Amino acid sequence: MVKQRTWVIKEQSRQDVADLCLTLGVSEIIARLLINRGLTTADLAKNFLNKSIDSLHDPMLMPDMDKAVARINKAIQNRERITIFGDYDVDGVTSTAILHRYLTGRGATVGYYIPSRTEEGYGVSLAAIEHIVGDGTSLIITVDSGITASEEIEYATKRGLDVVVTDHHECRPELPAACAVVNPKRPDSIYPFKELAGVGVVFKLICAMEGRENLQSCIDRFSELAAFGTIADVMPLTGENRVLVSLGIKRIEYTNDAGLRALIANSGVGQKRLTAGTIGYTLAPRVNAAGRLGCADMAVELFLTQDRNCAEAAAKDLCDTNRQRQEEENKILQEAQALLIADPDFAKRKVIILAQQGWHHGIIGIVASRLTDIYHLPCVMISFDDEGTGKGSCRSIAAFNIYDALGTCSSLLEKFGGHALAAGLSLRKENFDAFKEALWAIAGEQLTEEDLISKLSIDCEIPAADITPSTVHDVSYLEPYGMGNAAPVFLCRELIISEIIPMSGDKHLRLALMGGGQRLTCFMFGSSSADIPYSVGERIDICCTLDLSTYRGVQSVQVVIKDIREALSQQSTLDEGIACYAARLKNEVTDAAAPVKSDFVGVYKLLQSGFSGSLREMSRRLATVENGVMDPFRVAICLDVLEEMGIICREGDRITVNKIDGKINLNQSKILQSLKARS
Repeated sequence: MVKQRTWVIKEQSRQDVADLCLTLGVSEIIARLLINRGLTTADLAKNFLNKSIDSLHDPMLMPDMDKAVARINKAIQNRERITIFGDYDVDGVTSTAILHRYLTGRGATVGYYIPSRTEEGYGVSLAAIEHIVGDGTSLIITVDSGITASEEIEYATKRGLDVVVTDHHECRPELPAACAVVNPKRPDSIYPFKELAGVGVVFKLICAMEGRENLQSCIDRFSELAAFGTIADVMPLTGENRVLVSLGIKRIEYTNDAGLRALIANSGVGQKRLTAGTIGYTLAPRVNAAGRLGCADMAVELFLTQDRNCAEAAAKDLCDTNRQRQEEENKILQEAQALLIADPDFAKRKVIILAQQGWHHGIIGIVASRLTDIYHLPCVMISFDDEGTGKGSCRSIAAFNIYDALGTCSSLLEKFGGHALAAGLSLRKENFDAFKEALWAIAGEQLTEEDLISKLSIDCEIPAADITPSTVHDVSYLEPYGMGNAAPVFLCRELIISEIIPMSGDKHLRLALMGGGQRLTCFMFGSSSADIPYSVGERIDICCTLDLSTYRGVQSVQVVIKDIREALSQQSTLDEGIACYAARLKNEVTDAAAPVKSDFVGVYKLLQSGFSGSLREMSRRLATVENGVMDPFRVAICLDVLEEMGIICREGDRITVNKIDGKINLNQSKILQSLKARS
């Protein structure tokens, strides 16, 4: 069962708001948004808004960075063969691509190796090392992987290879015995920012090799893909990531890179403003699809080639692969939800754990994310092969560290790795039942019912009259949005629905809402007509994000609805009308107005359409843009009069419209006459 979200409106000190407005010269809305991000002083706010390269840290503060630089420079000077060991997701692909570009530019002899998700799985393997040894490599540089590959790196050393590890995943107590282990999350790390993506760590490695004096050159050459990979890996867009992504997005929008240009052109982005959201939800999934369904080499080559024809062909292949991924994803999601519906104990459990033989393990991570979003529960999806080995993807909620939970039951797993909110694992089928019980027990102890309530955090209220292009332009200074710096969510109250229009075969909705003297164009993506329990004429409150769209040179505000509720004024109208009718039934005096002819016409037509429902529901269905919901008192009197005059027959909640010959004069109703006499 999908849970109702709780709306939580953030609070700000009036004095802090006033101080920021005065010192920065910003609007009250912008001041509130800055305070919500912990930026309560002018200096903090200025640093956040400036996004200066001066705030990028010295890469040499990262443990073993000096050793990594020395070993790689030695390999370049001695013309050793270097192999970059990457990963098949976007972070791994972009990490591989920028390091390959850099080393090639330095004249190095360099190749790359991306493991097959379907045949090899995540990370360094013994078979991969054997393959790399065979091509004459003497130095492996891992990117976005390697931090947990102690056994494999020890084997590589015995086979005569040196290994430099660059990674950003959580470390285990014992680090691999490599030439250098570069990871900001090392326990001994004094590096100030711990949340770099794998590609961010590689970018810092390149900056270390080039020196501070060449920082701008590194940004010019490599920030596009560094930004792309950071966004795709859903890293917090704060600190260094915010600066790096901001600089990269600006360059991507006007890029000369053949691969990026081809990808943008084939993804339907067109002339839309390029944002972190565009990359994360439109471009990155196409790159990810290669590693999920087949070979990620296709994606790496897209970012290595500068031949426009090759880039165009690669981009089209990625888009085709992504469509296949979407079809497979929807199929697995339907199967997963069917399993949940069939499970009588589903409502009792605090973790979703599902397994099936043959599920595509390149897709199950996306499905796990969707199930977590739908049910607000941690989710583990496992696909078993014919030999009884399962590969799993895990997604979690803020209150449950899935990486730590897996560590607690690691004796039942072959291996695992990841983060607090996302992880991967492998296990034998014979351990699956014990693993389920162990993880359910851990979640049962740690998670409270409060933890399982999905909360929608609202930055502040905004009057409909203030939803203008100027306001949205000011708010955009807080971009880029993503993890750690979410797009501001606004609460806008008392809007009247004037249109509900299905889009894309009723996969999405466009709503026209009236309020504050203007008409707002709003979108509910991923919602069908059946998902919205409101009708034209009803008054609602919405939680939304705001963006600008441009059509034929004219800018307008695009409102994206995150959640929707009945407005308080409408609730009051309905409650008062129902209470008034209840008072009449008790023969208490009421000054409520009697229904008029148009009220009877509306009620009668609604009943003729086959409608059946409560008095509140009927009043809402009779809403009009001009008048809002119909007063339930008048609706109830209409029903009483129609029954009195033999036009309808009521048996409990069931209403039948009788066949009537000729006209009936409703003014002859004793109920109406009594009401009119009182008034």
